[in-house]
Amino acid sequence: MSAGFVYRPHVATAEGVFTPDIVLDRLEVAAGNRRFPVSVERLACGDAIEVVGDDTRARGAVALIAASGGALLGIGADHVDGALAHDPGRATQICAKPLARGVWRFAEIAGHLAEIVLRTESVDDAGRSRETEIALSAIAALPADGAVTRATVILAHPGDDADALPGPARVIVTLEDRRLARRLTHRYAVRVL
Repeated sequence: MSAGFVYRPHVATAEGVFTPDIVLDRLEVAAGNRRFPVSVERLACGDAIEVVGDDTRARGAVALIAASGGALLGIGADHVDGALAHDPGRATQICAKPLARGVWRFAEIAGHLAEIVLRTESVDDAGRSRETEIALSAIAALPADGAVTRATVILAHPGDDADALPGPARVIVTLEDRRLARRLTHRYAVRVL
């Protein structure tokens, strides 16, 4: 059993960028109106994940992270096993959960969630791609007040797999703040074992 995941986000502020150490001991995936507990051992901050089989799917997600100076907002992905679509709890638990290191303070964006867009692009080995886009205000699983307790990270997304590309070879998740003209981007490769 893991004692926690040491997360070292790059927090962008007016004073510059700082990198605190945050020990996360709880991970939840919020898909639509459902929440699934996931082992923090599934978190991955690298540029690649490994999966078993070629029927996985990536759903870009916003990451709400508990921190002593107030909640942080970043991006990640709920990478799931499509072969287990009949059992969403297990499908969510199987794959790594990519988590970007770049974050913003939730308090800086709380008043304009409708102007912040989460975009996910998945590309397979044949070059086919799918892109989805949604305003943060439309993600019901994201608490509007940014309330997150303890050492928790919540990966929240709309919960719909219909537009997800099966078997992506690479995934790009972007969070764009149109009001403050800034963005976070996380790219990762998917390697089939």
